[in-house]
Amino acid sequence: MRRLAVYFAFLLIVTGCYPGANEGGHLSRSQVLNLNPDADLIELEDGDVYTQGAEWVKEKGYQKGEKLGEVKKGMATKAPVGADIYKTKENSPVIIVEYNGLSKMYLLAMGE
Repeated sequence: MRRLAVYFAFLLIVTGCYPGANEGGHLSRSQVLNLNPDADLIELEDGDVYTQGAEWVKEKGYQKGEKLGEVKKGMATKAPVGADIYKTKENSPVIIVEYNGLSKMYLLAMGE
């Protein structure tokens, strides 16, 4: 009986410390699309998801840094295959994507 009580106490502690879905941390592609089915997003090969549209990001004036790669099939909802992806020169959770003469800033999708 004592072992059973210890086991349940352990389970309570472990499950109580586990964050629920959408409660902080990086959001997945499916979580972003559940929140906004029309989201303009890019999922990098490491699984990080970036979304476009936060006005304050545009106002920061981030500068294009090192090239990370190009958009590949299935990585983006709006940016075309072949679009260039760059880090910013500043240490920020933002990437810059360029295509067709456009330059868009995407912010790392984070939960609350």
